[in-house]
Amino acid sequence: MKLLNNENGNMTLFIVGFFSAFFFLFLIILSFANVFVEKELASNNAEQASIVASGILLDHLEDAIEDYDNWLRPLLLLDPIPSYVIGLHLLEDDVQSAINSQPSSLSYLEKRHKAINQVLKSELPGNSLLRGFVVSNLNQAKPKIKDQVKKNIEDNNGELFETKVVFNHNHRIEVETATKYKSFLFDDYFTENERYVKQTGYGPKFEFAESLYGWSLNFSY
Repeated sequence: MKLLNNENGNMTLFIVGFFSAFFFLFLIILSFANVFVEKELASNNAEQASIVASGILLDHLEDAIEDYDNWLRPLLLLDPIPSYVIGLHLLEDDVQSAINSQPSSLSYLEKRHKAINQVLKSELPGNSLLRGFVVSNLNQAKPKIKDQVKKNIEDNNGELFETKVVFNHNHRIEVETATKYKSFLFDDYFTENERYVKQTGYGPKFEFAESLYGWSLNFSY
């Protein structure tokens, strides 16, 4: 009887030990999985924010072209035409022509993006008047980009104060942001800075910037 009790006790200890080890291993796996979940969330937030910011920038480039044309149109009707606008022309038709020439496989937004960049890249060199309209509208875009990136990051549970936005040397809006990781095991061993899972997202390229110098976009929160 005593031997039987010892065997039962050993079996109980074995079962308890086995399930304890299994549970511990499960928590380790869960902690690693949580890192990948946070990384994916940070990556999605960065990509979405960069696309939103790029959309705002493109809208203001389109506004710049519209403002330029509205300023130039009545001047071209004067007789004689002022000397400082001789050789200039409206850009509206150029943009539409560039849109129409894009591959049909592209979406309208992609065609619009390429067309606006194509026209501005061609027309900016040597045209200081157009440059003035473009820079003015780009500067107006800055606070809107900052507000919309902030909203996007906060709405998706990102870490706003770990977010940076820059118009990089490849002429893309680059957004670096982070999410905060919490471990299921040994969480107290992580410093505050080590908890942040950082990722970077990039918007489409703005080729017009190859013909525009001196404008920048660089901020954090």
